[in-house]
Amino acid sequence: MKTKREHLGKNSQESGNILVYVLIAVALFAALGFTVSRQTQNSSTSELDKAKAEFFATQLISYASQTKSVIDQMMFTGTSIDELDFVTPEESGFNTSPHIHKVYHPEGGGLSPANLPALAMNQITTTPEPAGWYLGRFNNIEWTNTTGTDVMLTAHQISKQVCALINEKVTGSKTIPAISTEVTNYLIDTATDTELTATACASCEGYMSLCVSNAAATAFSFYTVLADR
Repeated sequence: MKTKREHLGKNSQESGNILVYVLIAVALFAALGFTVSRQTQNSSTSELDKAKAEFFATQLISYASQTKSVIDQMMFTGTSIDELDFVTPEESGFNTSPHIHKVYHPEGGGLSPANLPALAMNQITTTPEPAGWYLGRFNNIEWTNTTGTDVMLTAHQISKQVCALINEKVTGSKTIPAISTEVTNYLIDTATDTELTATACASCEGYMSLCVSNAAATAFSFYTVLADR
């Protein structure tokens, strides 16, 4: 017959073994939970980033469309393409009348100046121009009707992901055509304005709205021809 001490020893050993098994199970469960949580978090983050990029692409296209509507309305009511005034609210002369031909003035086109969303930008340089929206009449697009200067809006130095999604919405493809040399020479009013031709960007030909890169594919800009001639 086993003594009371033997019974107690056996019970203590069994209790100890059960406790070890419980601790192992808890540890395994915690590890499994951590792994699942990380996978879920990574998946959610990836989907969120994609959703943000989709939102920014739509937002940029929408602003370009809004700006074109303003320009179209101004020209419909009598402002000629040469009379369009792109002076901005922070520039001198903005509040000097007449205002009827000023794109941004409430008594003219009434367009609200916009900033690029910070998360949609990919600024690699501020020379000659930093990231932002640029609007002007300074250059000719080869595939418009004449050799006269056209009105162009450009979202300069945006992210590659947003650029690709813009093109997917515009052309059905995420391919980003490259412009020879720097995009600022063709898409922004600088001291080196150059006609945008099919030679400079063969894949751009015929497109009045498109996102392109520089030759090195390090800078990305979305242009829209708002008024052509």
